[in-house]
Amino acid sequence: MSDLHANEIGKNNEILKQKLRKVNPDCIVLAGDMVSDNGKNMDMVFDTLRELSEEFDIYYGVGNHEIKLAINPRTKKRYFDYRKRIIESGIHFMNNKSEYITRGNERIKICGLNISKRYYTKVWNRKKLPHAYVDRRIGKKLTEDKNIPVIMIAHTPEYFKDYCRWGADIVISGHVHGGMLILPLVGGVIASSFELFPHYDFGEFDMKNDIDGHEAKMYLTRGLGSHTIPLRINNPPEIMVLKMKKG
Repeated sequence: MSDLHANEIGKNNEILKQKLRKVNPDCIVLAGDMVSDNGKNMDMVFDTLRELSEEFDIYYGVGNHEIKLAINPRTKKRYFDYRKRIIESGIHFMNNKSEYITRGNERIKICGLNISKRYYTKVWNRKKLPHAYVDRRIGKKLTEDKNIPVIMIAHTPEYFKDYCRWGADIVISGHVHGGMLILPLVGGVIASSFELFPHYDFGEFDMKNDIDGHEAKMYLTRGLGSHTIPLRINNPPEIMVLKMKKG
């Protein structure tokens, strides 16, 4: 899930919670922007996540709105209080960190990448990530991880090539809101960067590293809410359900 933006899906998010209970996942991955940079309804978001954390393991990745809250003097204190309560509730706050998830004899690695606000740019001012930037944020991919899947939570899909070059096997992203308006047979119309008909709008994407041939998949969710311009046309909120099979 991603991009709730402190909206409610059902009063106090009851519809959202019931949908998740119906899926009954092994864990819940949040790909950022669960809150909005205006700082509204953060207590409601926390209450929703705290309740869900009593039933499911939750891995919370950081989006650009969490970053904005953290650096804005007017919202900084409230945001860090929110983050503190999130961590104290047992939710895994994946701010440039990695953990292993173990189920029986199976193990996967999950990483949460938080890039700087300066790389969330509009299409006319798009920046490239510096060389080895991902390494500096979350460390190099370990040789011991070659035999296990490595999942990366990375809010924006725009740097999928960098995530693949780092060595992620599966990338979970959001940020684009499905292109806000979806046209049949065409796809998303406008990204949050104001790019028209973005290549990365929603769904599944494949990448092969041009350096060593490593292959990765990215699952880009349409997200759950909106902000500023509340536009979602032919684009209902989405919970993306991923099933991993051995081999």
